[in-house]
Amino acid sequence: MSEDMEMIQRGIGILTAALSWEPDDPTATAMFKESLKTLARVDDTVSVSFAGGSPEQAAVLQKVLPQVVRQVIEAMAPDYTRLVLGMAIGFKSVADAYRQDVPAASIEGILQAASLHLAEGDDE
Repeated sequence: MSEDMEMIQRGIGILTAALSWEPDDPTATAMFKESLKTLARVDDTVSVSFAGGSPEQAAVLQKVLPQVVRQVIEAMAPDYTRLVLGMAIGFKSVADAYRQDVPAASIEGILQAASLHLAEGDDE
């Protein structure tokens, strides 16, 4: 599975989790926010490419830039977490309203079908 598809499926997983999440429950909210942190992955495989400069400059940049990139990602992660959290809250509100209008609706089934469709499309 490509990394792009994996992230999209993680997004669908977050929406699925949002369906049973109760925003008024502080423990559930803390757990939900913690699960969103997995979206901002920082690992040791950060790589940076550049062109030009002397071999000495290239060596210094090769050593320093991955750490700078990690710090930028870590600095941006809270904003993206809040953005996704807001989207999940909005989704839950729409899903709850839809369930009231169509009691037989299976939103979980719709999300599962979307995830399966993505997985099938990734194999092609």
